[in-house]
Amino acid sequence: MSRVVVMSLPPPGRRAALKQGAAAALFSFLLPLAPVAAQTPCADRIEAFNRAVDAAPDDKAQAGVDALVADPRCGGFVIPAQRRLAAARLARAQKLPAGADDPYYLALVMEADKPAVLWQAAATLAESAFARRSFAEAAKNFDRAIDIVGNETMTPKAPPRETIEGLFKRAAAARLLAVNMGQRLYAAAATRDGKLGGLYAPRVRGVEPRAVPMPITFDYRSANLTEQGRQSAAELARAIREQRPDAVRLVGHTDPRGGPDYNQKLSVERAQAVAAFLKENDVEVPVEPEGVGAREPLALDDMSGLSQEDVYALDRRVEWRRDAP
Repeated sequence: MSRVVVMSLPPPGRRAALKQGAAAALFSFLLPLAPVAAQTPCADRIEAFNRAVDAAPDDKAQAGVDALVADPRCGGFVIPAQRRLAAARLARAQKLPAGADDPYYLALVMEADKPAVLWQAAATLAESAFARRSFAEAAKNFDRAIDIVGNETMTPKAPPRETIEGLFKRAAAARLLAVNMGQRLYAAAATRDGKLGGLYAPRVRGVEPRAVPMPITFDYRSANLTEQGRQSAAELARAIREQRPDAVRLVGHTDPRGGPDYNQKLSVERAQAVAAFLKENDVEVPVEPEGVGAREPLALDDMSGLSQEDVYALDRRVEWRRDAP
């Protein structure tokens, strides 16, 4: 499974280009809005907006978007205009000579992300936070990127499957690292239908995450859930109640420290502890806990910037497997 790759990311040694499919989607947003018939009430506004963005993605271009927003006759052009301006700002950030080291870089990316219509902008902010070790912030922004991808109005052309899978994997890693560093996670956001989205989404543009690492933490060398672990387990319980699977399979994992027998026992006990919590919190479907010890470490395609303790934190997890028998 590939890491999601977005616009240039800090630090400079970790910069990468967009994957081909995602790059094509972003380029399409850079193209001018399609011309409309001269008699269409919004024709002049669209023409003015296109000229402004072609000149520079600045305040004048933003004024063009604001003019479309203010005119009730132009509602169908607002989101395409927002996407085009956001993509232009993101492209400008990419072209800065100093890249992510330029003080203007983050401001441009934040402006690109403000209307929440471009998943690449949200994912770029997430990777920036990840590089700064602000993992809770990274998790929040990865979740938003996933939800924007899932919204066909915001993202008419879905990115490649491997890119969507990469977003899920980075979102899970950011949550695991956040809780292990004591960073307080943002509550998982709900989508327009009121159900949990982001990492918890059951399907995004045909992609179904089969193994979802949960940021559920335990007391040292025990199966007692921490306070943050209980909060994360409560989110999992909510997601299961909303999605109503036929069964739930929980797989416990440990880091490699300790003997194989000890790790196997601890991984089973931790999965069992989460299963007991779910049953205590109105999850009525069958829950099957199991453990695999340290035999299945969670490896990211890009581990740069992570310490050995970070790697251990990724290994210590309970996964929700949607391939439950």
